Amino acid sequence: MTDVPATASSRPRRHGLFGYLVRRSPLAVLLVGVFLLAAICGPWLAPHSMTDTNLSVALQGPSPTYWLGTDPLGRDVLSRLLGSAQVAAQAFIIVVLIGGVFGITLGLLAGGLGGWLDLIVSRLVEVLQGFPTILVAIVIVALFDPSLTNAMVAVGLAAIPDFARVSRSVAIQLRDREFIQAARGLGAGELRILWNEVLPNMIGPLIVIASFDGAQAVLWEASLSFLGMGVQPPAPSFGSMLREAQGYLAIQPLFAAIVGLAVSGVILGLNLMGDAISDYIDRGGR
Repeated sequence: MTDVPATASSRPRRHGLFGYLVRRSPLAVLLVGVFLLAAICGPWLAPHSMTDTNLSVALQGPSPTYWLGTDPLGRDVLSRLLGSAQVAAQAFIIVVLIGGVFGITLGLLAGGLGGWLDLIVSRLVEVLQGFPTILVAIVIVALFDPSLTNAMVAVGLAAIPDFARVSRSVAIQLRDREFIQAARGLGAGELRILWNEVLPNMIGPLIVIASFDGAQAVLWEASLSFLGMGVQPPAPSFGSMLREAQGYLAIQPLFAAIVGLAVSGVILGLNLMGDAISDYIDRGGR
């Protein structure tokens, strides 16, 4: 009797998502891994203070003492980049929490229950999409104090429609499936079905949206801090570091290049990670 080769769908998943990500996009794993390491361990990895100034060593190039050089106030660039990674991670978390909690709730209820609630949520999402993120950020910062949290609230509001659309779409696809009908037949209420049956089946697509919106959060945090509406000095931020480097491009262009490469690497890594996870889901977890 001849053995039949296992098909792609029947082969065991030996390595899971992480193994697939390493094979599919090692660059994403590397960039996101470095970002997470810097964000979590930044205070312990920083070789110098992130805020102490020393004008006698201002705008130095890379050296054994200052591996990536110093900024216009003599602060260590590497240490401030590690602090900036922490700020970017906080922006990621704030935006994903605001967009995820409100967006998933609205989309899940609209797609799962339908009717007039679906109509109201759809119109609300369209209204939120119509507001420019930068305008909302300016209004919030004008009403309150410039800070990371206030700036990211605006970006989080802009992320709600993305989570809501995905949640609503998946809920609509699942609400008439056999296992949902079986749960109804056993007497489960609609809200319980949405929580126990529908929500777990949309985790994959929501992770993809979180990755892409998280990358946008890092970009917006840098942009708003560059404009003075985000993290305030002397706290480090990718955006404020780029603003400081802008006036010294002719004297020390390496400073701006290092910061620009750092923030670009974080955003690129998160976007590549989202692409890879999306591909993994499309392949059915193979």
